[in-house]
Amino acid sequence: MTEKKTTTQTAARRTAQGAKSAAGSAAGQAGKSAGKAGEEAGKTTRATARRAQETASGASDKAASAAQSVNDTARRTARVAADKAVSTGRTIATASQRAASVAGTAWLAVKARKALAGGTGAGAVALGTVAVVLRRRAARRRRSPLARLTGGRLG
Repeated sequence: MTEKKTTTQTAARRTAQGAKSAAGSAAGQAGKSAGKAGEEAGKTTRATARRAQETASGASDKAASAAQSVNDTARRTARVAADKAVSTGRTIATASQRAASVAGTAWLAVKARKALAGGTGAGAVALGTVAVVLRRRAARRRRSPLARLTGGRLG
């Protein structure tokens, strides 16, 4: 992209310089003819040469402005493309990390299946024991504080 920009700017400058050179040459030749043709003809020729030089200078400025505009547009396009590429790369990296994390967790569960089964069984036995103890306690007959103090003899 930079090479294309440089080529466009160089071509615009060459065109402008050629136009200035041509205008300068035309002014020089017109000046010689004016001297021979008379004072009035010389004034007219010089004015025409100045206008030609101004026109060439304006064309040069417009060409340089156009080249700069093309350059700016190319830079913006390249910057947007680079930003999109970085964003896509980050998204892909995040997705692959998530997939690896899920796969690692699944593999850990497969490797530790015996321990998980044992832990689950022990938990179920403990839960059953707690349920029996709580059921027995709830099934006891309620006693007053005096009966509890005397072991059931009074109260």
